[in-house]
Formats: sequence, structure tokens, C-alpha cells
Amino acid sequence: MKIKRTFPRLLILFLLLVTSGVTVQAQENLRINTVFEKYGKQKGATMVVLSGKALHNYRLDKYRSITLQYNRTILDEIQQCLETDKKQAHQIKEVISNGIISSGYYQLPEEENQTNRYILFKIGDDGTATLIYMEGGKDSEELINRLFIKKE
Repeated sequence: MKIKRTFPRLLILFLLLVTSGVTVQAQENLRINTVFEKYGKQKGATMVVLSGKALHNYRLDKYRSITLQYNRTILDEIQQCLETDKKQAHQIKEVISNGIISSGYYQLPEEENQTNRYILFKIGDDGTATLIYMEGGKDSEELINRLFIKKE
């Protein structure tokens, strides 16, 4: 009787490990990954991870975001991660205020499977910092530009 109850739990645990491994693998070569890993389960943090059918209509394959309350130590760490990762970016749009990045858009080089990758960052008026990683196929670039790039 105990074995019958344990098997579904092990199956769910295995599926969670497999799906979280896929999401992390997509950005393992980025320094921002440390922010998600370190603060994702911290009290007061809100982390959202989406993949698969949940993103199909948005033409994205993966979406990962974290929102944290303003904290100088965390903000400094995010800033350092952005400085490192933006060296890989081929398109950068930033707003710098008082010497820190208050808003950033970074389009990273495509993966070998033609996947577009993006990092977005914003410090909100409410004192929160939001960091987003997204990736998707060719169609995702149009969506990202429409949502996040203002026409000048």
C-alpha cells in the first residue's frame, strides 16, 4: 500500500526535475542565471517559469522572470550580472540613472537552433527590480519589439 502512494510522488518529483533542468540549461551560460538560482526561492521574491504550451500563442519557447524588492546588495549583484551578459548582446537598449541600469533590453546571439534570446530588466517605481529571460524562434523577435521597444 505504501509503494502505491510513493510511486506517483516520485514520478511528480522526476518530472519537476526534468522540466526545471530544461529551463536552466537554456541560460546556463549567462551570469543572470545566478540571480534566479540564488534568489528564486527567497522570501518576498516572485519567480515565474513558463515553457511549452503556456507560451505557444506568444511565439516563445521559454520565459523566466524574477521580481525582488529593492535591496542594494541584490541590485548590485544584478547590475554586475547584466554588465557581464551584455558583452554577448548584439542589441542593447538601456536607461542609466544615477550610474545604475534602471531599464535594459539585451538581444543575445541566436543559439545554433535559430533561437532568439533576450534579457529584460527594469527597476519599477514601486521599488521592485524585475529580471526577465526569454527565448523563442524567429517569430519571437517581432513580439518582443512590439511589447518592449518604443517607437522613436
